[in-house]
Amino acid sequence: MKTNVHKIDKWGKLGTFLYQFRYTVIVALLLLAIVLGIFAPKLPGVLGGDGFQTEGDYQKTKEILDKDFKQSQDTLLLVFEKEKDTSHEEFQKRIEGIINQIEEKETYESFHHPMQNKEMLQDDIGYATILFSGKTNKERMEKTLQFAGKIEKESNSVLKVTPTGYPKINQEINERTQNDLKVAEMIGLPIAFLVLLFSFGSLIASILPIVNGALSVISTMGILYFIGSDKELSIFVLNVAPMIGLALSIDFALLFVNRFREEVAKRTVKEAIAITYQTAGRAIVFSGLCVFVGLSGLFFFKIDYIQSVAISGMIVVIMSILFSLTLLPALLSLIGKRILKKNQAAPTPSNVWRKFAQFVMKHPIVMIIVVTTFIVICLLPLRTANLQFPGVEALPEKSDTRVAFEKYEEAFNKTVQTHADVTLVVETKKNITEKESLQKIEAVVQRLKDDKQVYKVKSVYDGLNGMKADQVAGMLQSPEAAKIAPVFEAYTKGNKTTMEVFLDTKPSTETAKQWVRDFKKNYKENDVTYYLGGMTTFQQELEDEIKDKVAIGMSVIFGSTFVILLFAFRSILIPIKAIIMNVLSLSATIGIVIWLFEGGHFGLEESSVLFVLPIFIFGLVFGLSMDYEVFLISRIHELYEETGNNDQATLEGLVSTSRIITSAALIMIVVTGAFAFTDILPVKQMGLGVALA
Repeated sequence: MKTNVHKIDKWGKLGTFLYQFRYTVIVALLLLAIVLGIFAPKLPGVLGGDGFQTEGDYQKTKEILDKDFKQSQDTLLLVFEKEKDTSHEEFQKRIEGIINQIEEKETYESFHHPMQNKEMLQDDIGYATILFSGKTNKERMEKTLQFAGKIEKESNSVLKVTPTGYPKINQEINERTQNDLKVAEMIGLPIAFLVLLFSFGSLIASILPIVNGALSVISTMGILYFIGSDKELSIFVLNVAPMIGLALSIDFALLFVNRFREEVAKRTVKEAIAITYQTAGRAIVFSGLCVFVGLSGLFFFKIDYIQSVAISGMIVVIMSILFSLTLLPALLSLIGKRILKKNQAAPTPSNVWRKFAQFVMKHPIVMIIVVTTFIVICLLPLRTANLQFPGVEALPEKSDTRVAFEKYEEAFNKTVQTHADVTLVVETKKNITEKESLQKIEAVVQRLKDDKQVYKVKSVYDGLNGMKADQVAGMLQSPEAAKIAPVFEAYTKGNKTTMEVFLDTKPSTETAKQWVRDFKKNYKENDVTYYLGGMTTFQQELEDEIKDKVAIGMSVIFGSTFVILLFAFRSILIPIKAIIMNVLSLSATIGIVIWLFEGGHFGLEESSVLFVLPIFIFGLVFGLSMDYEVFLISRIHELYEETGNNDQATLEGLVSTSRIITSAALIMIVVTGAFAFTDILPVKQMGLGVALA
């Protein structure tokens, strides 16, 4: 049997170095945290929207509609609802009063309302749209939200005015996201502290991981402020960074502190720091690298949301490793043996864990069958998964902004609810009013109407009373041109015209998305350029971006993880086994999340699962869940080198790490699971998904 004396290697020497310069390290790291912490509260101010966008036709079409047709995503929707016991005349009179007030006092780019168009008013509901101008998008949005705050106060006993649409939806998501962070911290951190206290039985030992987590997250948010000032980041980094950072850095600190307590009970503080660094410290580095490379695989997806998750996640991983392997050892060097309870010797593993480990090792086939059966059951919901991208559904069901928008859709936009819609911009070589261009547009409209998958087409020809291109061209050259001028103003601008195509299929279906793909492939002419927009195109482009890149993204994650574990353990089988187990467990996790949300189980709102959630879970949690694999195998490997006995090393490794790994996993569940109690649907699904994984 080999000796039980630890030989100090280069990792241990680094720990010794930190011990010697502990005061300098503490001052330097605290100064870093303070400086970055000054900028952390400013992070929300530089963040953008949800980040669900990518390069493609949808983005180009949106820019054309904004610039040329004043159909901006920043248009504010005002929904007027009649209160009970109010006559239609009173309702209409009050709306007219509000409209007159807006026209007199506000400076806007465009304003459409029921006084211009009677179709915008029904018996008990009406709407208006207003778009403000601004030198920048930020200035325009500030004006819009300032106006939204004022207009809400116009509600009275006659009618209720609710601002909604993209600007208001985005603002509420931002506000609720910031509040969700506070809610998650209020739930997660106290429970995490209690888990630590129960695990260590020492107040000092329990506080250190919390401090480590807090400083890692604060520093990360400070760094993200500078990145967000130059590059647009998704608002969801406010949740992703703390979710990953707190869970990971508390776990790292828990494992480091636990090993230090074992060592310092039988050695000097200096020796304990060195040995802890070359065992737990080394494992933390490799574990952190697994998380880091997992997140790096997300960069292949050209979707702002996914890239924002990758950036914030990778930075928080670096900061978690940095604080766990610098400030934490330095603080432990100062605390020394006071980290132990009075008269405490080295912690001894519970007999419960020993019996459990012995049972697992004696009955491997039984355990494999039980676990495999459970995983297969969890995978079943994947067969009927309906993954989508969130819109107003991201907000809670009772949100005024969501309720008003859904009432507007129900009253004035029913076709969009039952038929997938595609916004089409057609660009010709010459001005649309030219005969040649009119003929081309007429041909496009007719081709679309002849398509069996098309339900309806709204175009410039709808307001021309069935006239043909030749007749329209002639009328435009006559004194009667003024009669059709409003139609051309609504649908055309220079050499561009807009159309709205409604498909004979429900929104978000694969049939609708395939129609968009086929259109892009089949509609190609030398003198005509097509730009596709609308929600169907948005979903198709994001979905295709994920499907096209998922193979290379996952290959990078799996390949990098394999190399890291191969280097860490010098074994081919261990990395292969770890990757297979992780793929199965994470797939089962996604199945459970789909079952919970799509079925509306356990009081959750019945909803589709976020399309990017599987990518998020694999990119993030693949590395996080590898933590425990690394810590367990590291301990078994260490014991094997000491004893030369594989069975004994496996048993003792399981016994010695089971309690602390369980505590670490519980903290991970508590910290990330706390986000399941938040308001915003994507955050809720992310938090629950990570906790289950």
